[in-house]
Amino acid sequence: MIGFDSPWVLLLLVGLPLVYPAWSRRVRDRPPARLLRHPALGRDTDGDGPRGGQRWLLAALLLALAALIVALARPVWVGESVDRQAPARSIVLLVDASPSMSTRDFRDAEDQPVSRMAVMREALEAFIDAHPQDRFSLMVVTDSAGTLVPETDDHGALRFWIEQLEPGLDGSATALGDGLAVAMESIAERRERGEAPPQLLVWTDGVNTGGEMSPAEALTLARAENIELFTINLAPGDAGPAGGDPTLEDLARLSGGEAIAAGDREALLAVTDVIERHQPESDAPDTRRERHPLIAWFLALGLAALLVAQFLKVRLTA
Repeated sequence: MIGFDSPWVLLLLVGLPLVYPAWSRRVRDRPPARLLRHPALGRDTDGDGPRGGQRWLLAALLLALAALIVALARPVWVGESVDRQAPARSIVLLVDASPSMSTRDFRDAEDQPVSRMAVMREALEAFIDAHPQDRFSLMVVTDSAGTLVPETDDHGALRFWIEQLEPGLDGSATALGDGLAVAMESIAERRERGEAPPQLLVWTDGVNTGGEMSPAEALTLARAENIELFTINLAPGDAGPAGGDPTLEDLARLSGGEAIAAGDREALLAVTDVIERHQPESDAPDTRRERHPLIAWFLALGLAALLVAQFLKVRLTA
């Protein structure tokens, strides 16, 4: 089906009947270059309209003008509906690699004890698989905080470094406040550059035991920069609430984000569903129609018609 981005231009086609009489007289009255004239021959009385090649010349000129008008209306071919891909998002994964993550208080699918770190790695990989179009950066918190993987859409490389995570990777404490500060500083810098801010997901068992900035100070920074925090509590339900002031639940609630209590393996693997429910729904349709511009075809048609008209003009005046 053909559509037009500027359909109002097609109103100019109404003017074609108006230019026809003037062009017809001009084509009809144009004398050939060599014409035998004699009084005895008199005038041609076969009619006043264009004849023979003159009709073809006039038709070519009108076709060229019509093609140009249609091209100005920016025609497109509207094809079949195709699924609309969700826009890519940027997501910062701030993960805890402190020694407490070695605690084996989770149960796997066979009801065997596994560490918090092992289940977190599994949940991170499931989360990444559920967001194939998104870009991720990976930040690690121990005694200090730093970026392990800068933002990338190479999920294979990201998965490799997630598999390298081990409890006590670089120290014996959890500088959660510092990690939040580093992540939010990066988000604020991107916002200042006019870029869409990434989403921040904090994966930790909840206790801040080191670093220079407290979680309370990090929360103040988050509220000042209008940054939502999504916290995933890796402490199982029977391990008691996460310590610290504020708690992970407070960090999420007071920043406008959401706290996820992933106290067992099934809950942790369902983090993706919880995050997706928090995302605002778009009113846009789930599908779109393919659009292929046709302006080049109509310009080519107009050019071809002009070339034919020029050829006929030469033949008629030869």
